[in-house]
Amino acid sequence: MLPEHPPHPLQTAFREAMSACAAGVHIITTNGQAGRYGITMTAVTSITDQPPTVMLCINSHARIVPLLETNGRLCINVLAADQQDAAEHFAGITRLTPEERFLHHIWAEGPTGQPQVTGALAHMHGEIVQHTTVGTHRVLFVEIGHISVHDTAAPALTYFRRRFGSLV
Repeated sequence: MLPEHPPHPLQTAFREAMSACAAGVHIITTNGQAGRYGITMTAVTSITDQPPTVMLCINSHARIVPLLETNGRLCINVLAADQQDAAEHFAGITRLTPEERFLHHIWAEGPTGQPQVTGALAHMHGEIVQHTTVGTHRVLFVEIGHISVHDTAAPALTYFRRRFGSLV
């Protein structure tokens, strides 16, 4: 195995600057031919509402990337502030196996067969319509086909300066 090199100063500064950008927290789930999996993400951005399309940026080495590309479908679970434990599980912070992560929360099968966590602020089910690689990341464009908004009063789970928080 090759030794890791320390990050370039510009890379370190970039990471620090990006940590100052508050972001909503999501669990992206997929289920299909390649299996079931989920990951916590903040790099989720709306692109257009005609058709509703979202962009996801995921490290190319993440275990979920080939599963997403094979399954082709996913659910974006928009987390409420009281779902920090789910975010930690799916981020790998708690060291649960990928299978165990799904045992610690209440899940339902969404309209496209994708797992959706109960209690989320919203669920967006979509199909990957395009993907590309930029640097170290896969960029996936997801056309959303089903949306459910559940709670418009609960605070959202956020991530800011490498810590979870909430936003009303």
